[in-house]
Amino acid sequence: MTTTPNSERTGSTSPTVFGPPFDDADADIILRSSDQVDFRVYKVILSKASLFFKDMFSLPRHGGTATTPNSCTIVYLPESSKTLAALLTTIYPLAPGLETDEERSLSDHLAAIEAAKKYDMAPASFHLLQDFENSACVKDSPVEAFCVAYTLELREAAQMAAKASLKHRLSLDDIGNELQHTNGPALFQLWQFHRACSSAAVTAIPDTNHFPWITRDANRQNSWWELAEPYSRRSCKCNRHTFQLGDLDNSFDFDSGGVGTRPKIWVAHASWNNYIERARNALKTHPCSEAITHYVMLKPSYKEKPMCNECQRRICGLSEFSRYLGEEVEKRVSEVALTLPF
Repeated sequence: MTTTPNSERTGSTSPTVFGPPFDDADADIILRSSDQVDFRVYKVILSKASLFFKDMFSLPRHGGTATTPNSCTIVYLPESSKTLAALLTTIYPLAPGLETDEERSLSDHLAAIEAAKKYDMAPASFHLLQDFENSACVKDSPVEAFCVAYTLELREAAQMAAKASLKHRLSLDDIGNELQHTNGPALFQLWQFHRACSSAAVTAIPDTNHFPWITRDANRQNSWWELAEPYSRRSCKCNRHTFQLGDLDNSFDFDSGGVGTRPKIWVAHASWNNYIERARNALKTHPCSEAITHYVMLKPSYKEKPMCNECQRRICGLSEFSRYLGEEVEKRVSEVALTLPF
């Protein structure tokens, strides 16, 4: 807030009223924005939503306020009307005609989040961060969103943008035009986060061809599991690859269905292993489930030759297997913490 009325700084003597729902005639407080727009609101609502305003209203009137002819207090704020509208609509009923989240730019979103932090408005922060996380600016330009949030030291917003950035590769070619909106320390922190996530993601696909986390109980209802029959039941002449599934120390005997000491042996067409190799390599630079479940990643295995009729039937389970693998990747990546200096 400022102790100088906006009219003295802008030269304007005719503030405008924002409109509904911030135009009630019986409102007992007016928040005046930096661009001379009045928001007629109620002290009780602001006090419930903001510890800052609650403390402010408990003090004697100070130099940062004025009054109207009908004794309604005016509080001059440095935020724009766009920022105040976004902030206040999180605690007031949304009126028709107000801008939607899709119409807010990255700077609009972060200005509102910064204001909520400044005025200690926890409920508003929660809703604004949700809007930010689901916004097009985060989904389409997460690197820029992260760097701006990092610069403003908005921790939760930076974390959301960093998580969204995992859906994109972080090479200079992939960042492209967003590079002009980045700063060195922020981009370095994001690069380190991507590296850590990639390291975690690839652990879901060990190069030993043993998958201890793929267990019978977890896959009993999955159709792809039924395609992973033991090698003794396989009679085709196609190129095949052997995998081990389940924990070596607490596994089961597939043939008897009882608990034993050896893992399930899965002998699959080589196309399965080729997919797994492609997925492992993709995760090294693109640590998210989308990188390994996309049809472009699966298609080469569907087209491999030679492949007998039985192997063609079994390869139909690859899509479901990729989704199951993607879930494990997301689980491991979610455990990686983003290091921030604020």
